[in-house]
Amino acid sequence: MKKTITLTVAALLSGASLQAMAGAGGTEFTQVHEQVSGWANGTLGKTMGVAALLVGLGIGVIKQSVMAAVVGVAMALVAGFGPDVIDGVITAGLPIVNTI
Repeated sequence: MKKTITLTVAALLSGASLQAMAGAGGTEFTQVHEQVSGWANGTLGKTMGVAALLVGLGIGVIKQSVMAAVVGVAMALVAGFGPDVIDGVITAGLPIVNTI
């Protein structure tokens, strides 16, 4: 019984130290992140947003339903604002991760 408790406490402590270091680092992906964010915020993202809007409007006309156009507008909004929202969410959590 005593040995089981000791092993359990040791396992929990070793797992806790790994979790504290899980958010650190990742600088090797900075270039990839900047490139993909540049695509999403640049001309490619705007083109995809406008294309989604036009496809949604076209399907809405064919089906005679406004819902396809709403989906197209939603996709255009996500393409336009999505990368900035994700960056804001991730950077808001960084001070919490660094203090552990």
